[in-house]
Amino acid sequence: MSELLPQPAWATAAGQVALPAAAAGAIADRLLIGEMIARYGWAYDERDRAALAACFTPDGLWQGVIMGRDHVDPIHGADAIATWLAGFWPAQTDQRRHLFTNVVSGEPTGGEVVAHAYLLLLSSHDSTTTPVSAGPYRFTMRRTERGLWRIARLEAGFDAPF
Repeated sequence: MSELLPQPAWATAAGQVALPAAAAGAIADRLLIGEMIARYGWAYDERDRAALAACFTPDGLWQGVIMGRDHVDPIHGADAIATWLAGFWPAQTDQRRHLFTNVVSGEPTGGEVVAHAYLLLLSSHDSTTTPVSAGPYRFTMRRTERGLWRIARLEAGFDAPF
């Protein structure tokens, strides 16, 4: 019998998920963190490279893992991340929709906070919408001087190859 993939709870076993303790933090912070996560999805799906770069801190990092086994090398810097992600657009002739759900975050410490969310990635093409992948995303968010939150580190997890 072949091994079933993904293994249940692969993200916790691989260190992708470390669910923070429930936190009573400021509601405004929670809303702004959730909004920045949503903006990342919107910027990608609407192919807005500038808006995508603006989701990250200048020294931001993006990396990925598929089922806890196959790793995507880290991309460093907001502009480099946006350029790398935009490099997928010419091959994606479908309409992508990044849906982030179940957003949870811990208490901010030192101007940073870790948040987790599930991704459901959809593709619409030829009047049909189908799932592409799903998985856990881990965001390390950093507060800016203006009090907003930006993505300092995004660790994208995928339950299946895409």
